[in-house]
Amino acid sequence: MERSGKSDGKTYCFGDYRFIPDRQLLMFRDKPLRLGSRAVDLLHLLVSHPGEVVGKDKLMSFAWPDTFVHESNLKVNIAALRRALPRTASGLSCIATVAGRGYRFVAPLRIYGGDQPHLSFDAANAFIRELPRLPQLVGRHDVVAELAARLPESRLVTVVGPAGVGKTTVAVATAKSLLDNYRDGVCFVDLAVIGDPQLVEVTIATSLGIGGRSANTLAGIVEALRSHEMLLVLDNCEHVLSTASAIAEHLTLALPGLHIIATSREPLRSRSESVYRLSPLPYPDEHRGENRADALTFPAVQLFVQRVNEACGYQLNDADAPVVAAICRRLDGIALAIELAASRLPLLKPTTLLVLLEHSFEPLVASSAGTPPRHQTLLATLEWSYQLLSKDEAKLLRFLSVFSASFSLSDVIAVADHIGLAIEEVAACTQNLAAKSLLSATRDVEELRYRLLDSTRSFAAEQLARSGEAANARSSHARFLLRLFEQAEAEWLWKPRSEWTACYAPRTNDLRKAIDWTLGDGAQPEVGVRLTAAAIPLWDELSTVAESRQCVERALKSTEALSRCDPAIKMKLIASNASGLNFSDHLGPEADAAWAEANRLAREIGNVDYQLRTLWGLGILQSFTGRHKQAIATLEQFAKLAGGDDERLAIVEGERVRLTAVFYRGDIGRAHSDLKRLARDNATTAKRSAVARFQMDRFVSIRVALAMTAWVAGDRGEATTALTDALDHSVALNHTVSHSNALAQAALPIAFWSGDTEIVRLHAAALARNLTLREIAIWRPVCLFYRGVAGSMEGDPEGVDTMHLAIDQLVANNFLVRVPFYLATLAEAALRDGRIALARDSLSAAFDHADRQGEDWSRPELLRVRATLQRLDSDLSGASETLLLAAETARESGALFFRLRASTALAELWLEADRREAAAELLSPVCAEFDDVLPCVTVVKARQLLEALRQNTYPD
Repeated sequence: MERSGKSDGKTYCFGDYRFIPDRQLLMFRDKPLRLGSRAVDLLHLLVSHPGEVVGKDKLMSFAWPDTFVHESNLKVNIAALRRALPRTASGLSCIATVAGRGYRFVAPLRIYGGDQPHLSFDAANAFIRELPRLPQLVGRHDVVAELAARLPESRLVTVVGPAGVGKTTVAVATAKSLLDNYRDGVCFVDLAVIGDPQLVEVTIATSLGIGGRSANTLAGIVEALRSHEMLLVLDNCEHVLSTASAIAEHLTLALPGLHIIATSREPLRSRSESVYRLSPLPYPDEHRGENRADALTFPAVQLFVQRVNEACGYQLNDADAPVVAAICRRLDGIALAIELAASRLPLLKPTTLLVLLEHSFEPLVASSAGTPPRHQTLLATLEWSYQLLSKDEAKLLRFLSVFSASFSLSDVIAVADHIGLAIEEVAACTQNLAAKSLLSATRDVEELRYRLLDSTRSFAAEQLARSGEAANARSSHARFLLRLFEQAEAEWLWKPRSEWTACYAPRTNDLRKAIDWTLGDGAQPEVGVRLTAAAIPLWDELSTVAESRQCVERALKSTEALSRCDPAIKMKLIASNASGLNFSDHLGPEADAAWAEANRLAREIGNVDYQLRTLWGLGILQSFTGRHKQAIATLEQFAKLAGGDDERLAIVEGERVRLTAVFYRGDIGRAHSDLKRLARDNATTAKRSAVARFQMDRFVSIRVALAMTAWVAGDRGEATTALTDALDHSVALNHTVSHSNALAQAALPIAFWSGDTEIVRLHAAALARNLTLREIAIWRPVCLFYRGVAGSMEGDPEGVDTMHLAIDQLVANNFLVRVPFYLATLAEAALRDGRIALARDSLSAAFDHADRQGEDWSRPELLRVRATLQRLDSDLSGASETLLLAAETARESGALFFRLRASTALAELWLEADRREAAAELLSPVCAEFDDVLPCVTVVKARQLLEALRQNTYPD
């Protein structure tokens, strides 16, 4: 090229015209044509890039280097060229205008010169060199940047990923971003349009606009592109893989100026290849995307919203955010699936679309007639991949649809042990399915794990059902899980909890699916019953109380269909059912009966472990239902059995429950000192196993009991430390039952006694959140009660009604422990609101429950509230006697905190009777027992009163 200082050395022929750039000569037959030098330069640039769009800026900078000219100059010279040049066979100009972009030479062209063979460029048929027009890129800019960075060094980059993930989109976007990097532009080749590998060379040549008399098409391509700097995009290589790989390898080695981006569902396996595995778009998990701002941080949601916005102007709001997040989650972040789903939204509400997608992927049908057939439904893209599989690969894929979550190669071998393939063949097929992007593979600490995307799993499951192999596959899957969970049950007693749960928790979906099939359509009740029993430890460790109870109840019903059920299996199921009843919304006689029956079976077969578990569970039930005396007797029996069998850790579990019952009976001092000792002796938390053997973590449960007891005993520092340890450790364990127990039994009452409304609300919200994650129905009224407490503390009159409703629910549920305390708290709140009748009724009920339950721990509080009513009735003498009794009762039981509250109320009363010295003398020794390190309204109030009494400054 003359202006760039390079000689072209070529002659360009089109029709009867010959153009020799080196001589600045355009000939028509044997007659030279007169053209201006600028027009010649423009023609030279256009014919040297036949079929390509040459931008206006590029044309002007070439014809007028280092000179600014108006675009009208370009138009004038292009018009002159068009007048001089022939028309094409269709009557169009040789130079086509591409609106807004530039011009393109479109006449058939022959090129001679240099050491090249006779080549022809049929520019009229080279329109495929134009990159496809695709929607705006969303969430893949980092991918495009990485691919662009790889190309200069690797030269052959294959974008690999599952059907519909967006391989073509990122390849085209990368090519567009690099247009200025390649002198001779970019050529896009869609190999999906052919079915015969022998047509790959011809398709590439045609896309390049190359024809000719060469018998070897590949050699002709090489010669045609010898001096070119070009990017070639080979799209959809998976069905012509070996041929595409060989051609890409050959072109890369033969043409230093050529770079290639290929897209395929599996690598080309070329020696020159750099593989980029394209993952689905990130989408929110179950705990994210609850509002618009959070949801839109995820590219999958961004893509969905943008496509719907383009279709109908839709804007995401907070109400729709969790639904749209769930849609993207259901679609695994697959771009094509999301776009197809988005196309349905103008006709469907998001909630309706989600419901449809939960049942089937059939709604994912393209609405655009221009969509390629293989992309018109998500299932069509999967069918395309499925048809490329070998017979064995297809069969294994169908069998793998029984897995609901990730699985290892050993899992695959175990489930596929009867499909007629050797272990080596199963391993090879698994690896091939991963290579073909039908399985996603990730490496954890120990091994490679595989997973089917939901859409792929649904497709494969449908193929499994059609093949008639479904029953065998599901039976094999269920029996594999039975072996696995019976192994897990044995490991549960000794393996560290973190390792055990990490190994088996991911199996929950598979477990659910297998149990549902064996106890349902699969009609294999023996397998289902045994599998349910073996899964109980996992449900207990994960705090999935409701699911466990539901599955266990179903298994117990299924035992009726068995001619004989192993007594040990039945014992485990009944004990688990009883445990579930302990957390239910009604603690009725059926729970007592279940514990008794499970204990009977345990004694019958000599299973000491379950004798201990059933006695412990019964003791918990008795305490929950206000039968503390019976609970102590049951736990003494537990201790005797555990001691005889050298069950040291079990003894600790029983002792904690027994001491809690002792506390409720009113012996706070003894319970406090013994729980301190128990906590000291069980201070370790590392590598614990069988956390949920007794429903809750031992470290947590001991500190919950200690925190409550220590606070009432007046040791607020110890109570706070124990509570913090309990909350922190239960969160670290991710054991919702233990965490909920810590919140309900210690954190909430301590926050209430501290007078910190904000902390009460925070703990109540945390408990409520737990109850939405896990159906632990027993704590719902307690959560409601403290919400009412917080409202009442803030002056909300509805708080009292909320407390009243919660207590009614507790009594109706027969969850009677602490009800006397709750009723006294309600009475005091009602008094603040002037609801005297409710206060009297509540306090009367409190004393009645305390007497019937033998629950004396909170009696000083009941007496203190009674004195408040007596003062209201102007019975100051009676109030004084009642408060003296309250303080003395608290002193005798060891309830120093309640003694401070009663003494403060009595000092206020004596102050009104002008007994200042007596009031100060009463309050001084009790206040001395407390420090000011931790905030507490009761302590602050008592100290302020004592200081005023000493200074004689208390207001009249």
